[in-house]
Amino acid sequence: MRITGAVVLALSLGATVTSASGPAFAKGKAKAGKADGGSAPAASSAEVNKLKAVRLGDPKAGIFKWGMSSEQVIAEEKGSIEARYQPKIAQASQDPGKQQRVHDQMDREVSELKKSYTKFEGQKSGWDVSIIGPEFQQNTAEAVLVTKEDLWTRYFFFFEDRLYKMFLAFNKDAIAGKSFGDFAKSMEAKYGHAKAVYRDEKTKGGVHHLLDHYEWSAAGGDRLKLVDRSDFYGVYCLVLLDGNTNERVVEKRNVVNPGSVQKDALVEAVTGKDTGGGKDSNDDIIDRVTGHEVKKPGDGDQHGNIVVPSPGKGASPKEVNAKAPAAAPEKEESAPSNKKKGGKKSDNPMDGLEL
Repeated sequence: MRITGAVVLALSLGATVTSASGPAFAKGKAKAGKADGGSAPAASSAEVNKLKAVRLGDPKAGIFKWGMSSEQVIAEEKGSIEARYQPKIAQASQDPGKQQRVHDQMDREVSELKKSYTKFEGQKSGWDVSIIGPEFQQNTAEAVLVTKEDLWTRYFFFFEDRLYKMFLAFNKDAIAGKSFGDFAKSMEAKYGHAKAVYRDEKTKGGVHHLLDHYEWSAAGGDRLKLVDRSDFYGVYCLVLLDGNTNERVVEKRNVVNPGSVQKDALVEAVTGKDTGGGKDSNDDIIDRVTGHEVKKPGDGDQHGNIVVPSPGKGASPKEVNAKAPAAAPEKEESAPSNKKKGGKKSDNPMDGLEL
């Protein structure tokens, strides 16, 4: 596959945003009319606590607390999954076969949860070019755990095996086709007035002052952000983090990767400069990043969902994405498949875990 529109994509996605938790994808002009300076307004504590609830919106079911170990978070999630399946198991009490199938489904979900735990220890994987790519760096004692919930997919981020951030990627049904600005208004109705944060994006036409994300402060030094991931993934995301620990994460990143700026691997690959020699450096760029031709995430999906790339132990992004079901090639321009005939069923821990 030959990509010739890299210049256009670079104009829309090539900007870098400086923030404590990494850059955000953002688009469009600032329309909220809020000032860029000053501290972020405080979010509703009650609503923030609902975000931390083990079961969405129900703090009485237990709350995820900063500093929890990965084992503690897994235990809380496992209990939540089992509680969700209990009514189905009870309903199937008169049908042992059906009841066993429900048990098996529950066990698979728990197994997928455990397998999703990934330490970022320098291995390149599908996570580097996924929706959470800007949210971590390699070799900085960071890790992630993933679970799918009714309203969103929740990514738990750990630093030195202690929970410090939750990244919540809304399902497309929750967005309901709203623009980023309109969706932000619905979030402000829930969490309170937010600060609009802007970024300067350099293009051939000059420097443009564009809306990047919305931000709130919260009790205990917490921070809440609403970020736009719609350019590639078609969704918006809430990021709730422990501001104090996040400062330590940034310090660690600066030591391990001095002078570096966290960027998105997929965007950087597409917007790279020509290397000369009469060959377009962007030839087959999507093939090289994902392993085969893919559509823009979310396009053509009758269910409106996207599949997050899986890290796959020891696998390269090409190998991982070659297995991922969401990375099917377009019918119009089918790229050669890397999957061998008669290959084994994928052992990808995140297969089928969609937003």
